[in-house]
Amino acid sequence: MIIYVTVLIIVLILIAVGVMFYLRNQRRTAVEQVELRKDEIKALPFQDELVKVKDLQLKGEAKMKFEDWRYSWQKILKEDLETSEVHINEADEALDRFRFKESSEHIDQSHHVLDDAESRYQQLSAQIDDYVRRAKDDRVKYEECRTIYREAKRDVLANRHQYGDAARPLEENIERFLPALQEYEQFTREGNYESAHYKVNEVHEQMTRLKSDMDEIPLLIRDVQKELPGQFQEIRFGCRDLKVEGYNLDHVKVDSNLQTLKGKLNLVEPLIARLQLDEAEEIIGSINGTLDEMLELVEIEVRAKNNVEKSKELITDELFYAKDMNYTLRTEIEYVRENYYIDEEDIQNVRQYDNEIQSLIAVYDEILSEMSKSAVRYSEVEDNLTYIKDHVSVINMNQEKIQHHLTSLRDYEREAQSHTLKIQSRKEEVFRKLMASNLSSIPERFIIMKNEIDIETREAHELFNKRPMHVEHVRDKVRKVLSMMNNFEQEALTMLDQAAYAEALIQYGNRYRKDHAELNKDLNEAERLFSNNRYKRAVEIAEAAIERVSPGAPAQIEKRMNQMN
Repeated sequence: MIIYVTVLIIVLILIAVGVMFYLRNQRRTAVEQVELRKDEIKALPFQDELVKVKDLQLKGEAKMKFEDWRYSWQKILKEDLETSEVHINEADEALDRFRFKESSEHIDQSHHVLDDAESRYQQLSAQIDDYVRRAKDDRVKYEECRTIYREAKRDVLANRHQYGDAARPLEENIERFLPALQEYEQFTREGNYESAHYKVNEVHEQMTRLKSDMDEIPLLIRDVQKELPGQFQEIRFGCRDLKVEGYNLDHVKVDSNLQTLKGKLNLVEPLIARLQLDEAEEIIGSINGTLDEMLELVEIEVRAKNNVEKSKELITDELFYAKDMNYTLRTEIEYVRENYYIDEEDIQNVRQYDNEIQSLIAVYDEILSEMSKSAVRYSEVEDNLTYIKDHVSVINMNQEKIQHHLTSLRDYEREAQSHTLKIQSRKEEVFRKLMASNLSSIPERFIIMKNEIDIETREAHELFNKRPMHVEHVRDKVRKVLSMMNNFEQEALTMLDQAAYAEALIQYGNRYRKDHAELNKDLNEAERLFSNNRYKRAVEIAEAAIERVSPGAPAQIEKRMNQMN
């Protein structure tokens, strides 16, 4: 037994040792991978990146940058990679002692150091690329500045008349840029590309602005010497012609405004000569704004005159139409009020409209009189005519409503009388159907409903005969009687249908009385209810009884009766 236990222990120890060696070999692969990564970073082509800088003048700032980048990379190779190597060796030694956790920690630390080294390589490479690219971009801007310099000198020399008094300041400004360009060249020769960058960007911005100013100066001078004076003359002569045609343009203040604008315009050329273009543009913008306001006022007057000419005839027709209609309304009211009640508010409104129309006509005549004068401010005339037009339109609309009401009074009366006759005829027809039916007796409620309709009809006839007739009261009364009649007719016809249906059900059920005692009992009850004028309840009992012995028969009977009706 002891031998077996001993063998088992030896076997377990051998298995454990085998597992330990297997795991160590697995971890050894991770060590080899991190060492391989270290060699890859060590072999990164940083020298190729530094060669890009050698294309520049390797002096001054450029040389300092070059040495700084090379030192930084050498420091990474010396310190970071050595540190990574230390962690790799310690991880390997830990594996030899089967300290797997300690080995993994050293491997992770080695990777962290290599990550940092790789990141710093990317940063240094980006700095070199940015530095070289910026130097090339600055060279392009420098060439653009030289082109602007040559073209600007040529343009001022060849087109001096276009620049006027600004030509000499332009030439002086152009020459001021030459030392700055030479200073840029000096910086680049000395390898001071940072200083050259700030210098060329400053010069490029200034020369671009100079080029824009040179394009703008001839336009400003043309505005000052030709365009704006021409507009001043056009406005002056145009307004003078309009005044001859009868326009009142005093509110435009043409002469005083133009005199003020001329004074402002005289300030512009000296500003252009001093190259103070922003101030010159501001003054020209102010002048154009004032001219636009003046032209807008003039255009308002021209449009107003056209609108006045178009609306005069229409307003004249509207006023005469309102006056004639008012006279017609007053005459018709005097005639109609003998036979029909007229609302006192309508009468007062018609009188008020008469006064308003007379007032509007007086104002309109005054406007026409003012227009016959030598100078007219048509915008004010247009506003006044618009007020008259809107007011008379409201009056005409309200007067038409009153006229429609007056002409409708007779129609309302005839309509009410027609309804009354139809109500009487329908009432007698319904009552004849009740009398001619097989009912044991006419229910008392129908007699009461008939009497109530008769009473209301007599009251309606009394309202017809009353003078002046209040048509609205008559219409309300007739509508009430019509509602009562509709209710009377609907209930009577419904009751007759129920009675006929109940009678048909009882007749159909008589064939089953001998064989079905329960059915006979229900039909007797239905007959009792029928004799007491309770037809709806009689139908319910008879239907239920017949449905028990002959399913579907009540529906067939009801369908047949509906077809007969």
